[in-house]
This record gives sequence, structure tokens and C-alpha cells, in this order.
Amino acid sequence: MLHYNLKLDKEVTEEMEVISAGILAGGKSSRMGENKARLKFGKDSFVEKIAKECSDFHEVMVSVDDRAKYSDLPYRLVEDDKKGYGPLEGIFQLLKASKTEYVLVVATDMPFINREVLNKLANLVTGEEDCVVLCVDGKIQPLCSIYSKKVLSVLEQMREKEIHRPRLLYKSTITKYVEISELDEDAIAVDNINTKEEYCRAMQQMKAKRGN
Repeated sequence: MLHYNLKLDKEVTEEMEVISAGILAGGKSSRMGENKARLKFGKDSFVEKIAKECSDFHEVMVSVDDRAKYSDLPYRLVEDDKKGYGPLEGIFQLLKASKTEYVLVVATDMPFINREVLNKLANLVTGEEDCVVLCVDGKIQPLCSIYSKKVLSVLEQMREKEIHRPRLLYKSTITKYVEISELDEDAIAVDNINTKEEYCRAMQQMKAKRGN
């Protein structure tokens, strides 16, 4: 059995390099009315902040719908081929582009995600799973989970049939589910910011946290 035994030390470990990180930034942001990836969260934009939290991983990639819109980012850009298909297209393309067997996928609208959550999730990879899926009170978080290249053939079939539901991917693969409480982390880490109101609340929460 392959066991990566990823450590949670403050130092970057060699073991962490078996997993790449991919940030999904190709959404339409229709409810926000502007590109969520570029929203400021402190000094950084959402996508920049999340990329920093992923810095322990082998590589940070950014999944985009249009490469030209993100040409200023200092990360490898992975563009959607099947336009409008949704997040599974980003996951599919990230896995194809990855130099590692596993990819940690994180949505760009999770500004509270932190290094500790991501590293603890990566620590659960043994090499036997196809997917390691984070959950909050039983609700799956497919856009803060880890995927293996072994699911590429299943994703290819789903793309051909226009199937968008991640649950169907998990039913067809070896999937490990983990509650965020098992990682001893708060559910706010995976809060999605979709509207102006949610963005304002998130900014207030960030400022309040910094004030403590």
C-alpha cells in the first residue's frame, strides 16, 4: 500500500509534493455581478489568497474559462475545453494537466480556507483512494476535495453525457469522506461567497478576526 504520510509541520515536507493544488476560477460569478476571483480580501484577491494557502503543495494551478483574463497570475493556467460545462470541467482539465497523481481542488470563492485545513485533508491520502471528499455536517464539498488521475475516464464519460453531479463520480470510484470536524477545523473555512451581501459579511468577519 502506498502511504504518503503527509506531515503537518510548519516546514514544507517532501511528502507534500505528491499532490498538486488547483484553484477553480472559471465560474460565471453571475450572482456576484463581477469576477469573484479578483475580489479583494485584505491585501490579496481571493485567488491570490487561496494560492498562498496552497503553497505547500507540489504546484499551484489555476483553472480558468479564458486564459487571457488571468495572464497576470504567476501560476500555470489550465483552460476549460468544454465551455459552460461547470466545475467538473475544471477538475477534469486540472487532472489532465497535473504532474502529480493527485490534485487538491479548491474553489476561488472560499477566502477563509487555510493552510491547516488543506494540509490535514492531504494527510488523509493513502494512495488507495480515487477521491477524498470534505464534508460539513454530511454535506459534501466537492470543490474543496482531492482527486486522483484514476477518475479521468469516469469524468470523460460524464462530460460526454453532460452529467454535472459530482455524487455520480463518487459512486463510481473509491471515495473517502471526511467531516471537517474530524480535522478539528471550523466550517467557516469552506464558506462560499456568492453575493455582495455575503462578501460584505466576510469582510467584516475578516476585520473582526484581525482585531482580536
